[in-house]
Amino acid sequence: FVSKARSGPVSHSLFVAAGMYTSTGMYMSTGRQRGAPADGTWAITVRNALSGTVLTTCHVLPSDLVVHLKQCVKIVKDVPEITLMTEDSKFLNPVDTIQNSGLADGDIVLAVMMAHRLVATASSDGLVNTCDTESNTVERQLQVAPPQSLLSACCSGDGHWLVTGSSVGTPKFWDAKSGEVKRVFEGHAGSVCCVDVSSDSKFVASGSYDFLGKVWEVESGNCVRTLVDPKLEGEGLEPRTHLLHLLSIRFSPYDSSVVATTSADCTAKVWNVQSGECLHRLCHAEDPYGPLPVSTVCFAANGQELVTASDSFCTLWSVRTGLEMRTWEAHTSTVTCVAHSVEEALLLTGSKDGTAKIWDLQSGLCRRTLQGHERPVTAVALSPDSKFAVTGGGDGLAKVWNTHTGTCEQTLEGNRLGILMAMFVPC
Repeated sequence: FVSKARSGPVSHSLFVAAGMYTSTGMYMSTGRQRGAPADGTWAITVRNALSGTVLTTCHVLPSDLVVHLKQCVKIVKDVPEITLMTEDSKFLNPVDTIQNSGLADGDIVLAVMMAHRLVATASSDGLVNTCDTESNTVERQLQVAPPQSLLSACCSGDGHWLVTGSSVGTPKFWDAKSGEVKRVFEGHAGSVCCVDVSSDSKFVASGSYDFLGKVWEVESGNCVRTLVDPKLEGEGLEPRTHLLHLLSIRFSPYDSSVVATTSADCTAKVWNVQSGECLHRLCHAEDPYGPLPVSTVCFAANGQELVTASDSFCTLWSVRTGLEMRTWEAHTSTVTCVAHSVEEALLLTGSKDGTAKIWDLQSGLCRRTLQGHERPVTAVALSPDSKFAVTGGGDGLAKVWNTHTGTCEQTLEGNRLGILMAMFVPC
């Protein structure tokens, strides 16, 4: 089975400077340098994204991984979560090399830090809650839709923005902290059942019962692409993304020009947003895996693979070739939601059987089964460091789990109806 994690050489260069080495061999500047770094190293300065203050300067090789910058920051700031992004708000892939991520010697990186572990939940009751998992208190609550009308929701990676889809048929883009609606995207002719926001928060994707997926530019509010499959047009149908209504839509985590969609028509599709081309049509032609509705999809952390779910099965696909890499029976009932870890080869699945499972995609083995919901698990997410998982259920509860022990550490009770979204967000 294909390994999900990429490795890079670790810098062990010695040079005269006031500083220290991390456990991985990375040098971190902690004081004024007395000499230039060894040849071939780059100086990357990390600032606090909110205050702008300098946290540290790391000297790294271009071939080192971005995750090493996070390790440097954790030495000076012991916080549960750190997400790195460029000055133009592009989130950095932790498993990319420094050079491949677009950084260069002397660049500045911004660190979004989570002082407490917060979980955002959205429910069919129309409420979006932001909860402190330590105190089990609701810090913020937004009423974004009337009860029973909210169908989908997603928070941006930095926690500042919220996207919702509802039976009204217009996706909305919110300031997650103030509750102000920033954009309303007009164009769907049916209920909006799935939404996503790009990693840089510049684009929103939505899927509807009108059989169409659309991509919107946040700044202008314009639809920049309606995803249309020409093969369906050739069958005499109106322009549409899928033959039947969409069930899920996701951006590639570090490339907003790539989107995946799934549908009740038993297919998943990968799209190039810029050209509008359908790159791959993913489906199982024969039993025991299909044809069955493809309920959900997520990209791997590297953006090179994606996972789809049909009935009780999950399938790992290559984004580059569109070929099936592996299919396995993940649950005893329909898989409703999937989420991939940011830095490790871990997959979290939730099912109508009331359980969530943590899978090691390198070995293909189930690491943990998380059992505690009395109704189907409808939303799942992993914390950026993969130490915790959050699940939401049809019982209206969200639960926070320790991924190493499989124990439930907190049950969040702020919603009255089934959970549509549960994810970790920064403060």
